[in-house]
Amino acid sequence: MRDHQAMRAQVAAFRWPDLELGGSIDDPAHACELLEMYVGPQGEPGEERFQLTVCTPSALADQLRRHPFLIGRHWLFVSELRPAEVAQWLSDRIAVLEAPTWSELAEKIGRIGEWEFEEHDGDYDG
Repeated sequence: MRDHQAMRAQVAAFRWPDLELGGSIDDPAHACELLEMYVGPQGEPGEERFQLTVCTPSALADQLRRHPFLIGRHWLFVSELRPAEVAQWLSDRIAVLEAPTWSELAEKIGRIGEWEFEEHDGDYDG
């Protein structure tokens, strides 16, 4: 924990699990993919996983036809799913977040993507 300085985060890596398994985005305007972000404190070792679903409006409409109720938490909506552009956009937003401790910073990042320790009620400060 840092006492006098705000902590910032940096994205170490992005993973698109389904695309790594041989999947591809046939139509960037009609896509819905799970994204994993591995994020840690800037200038310090360690990273944690955050997940979100990146989805276009037309793919969301398809999802709703199959499942009439969806919880919209940890979803990012884009007009076209272009992985490199999504990664850059998220990296830029995460890089400007600040908090006094890693736990508080992870909570802010967790508003974007589900933090792997979101349900953990310990007092880990990184």
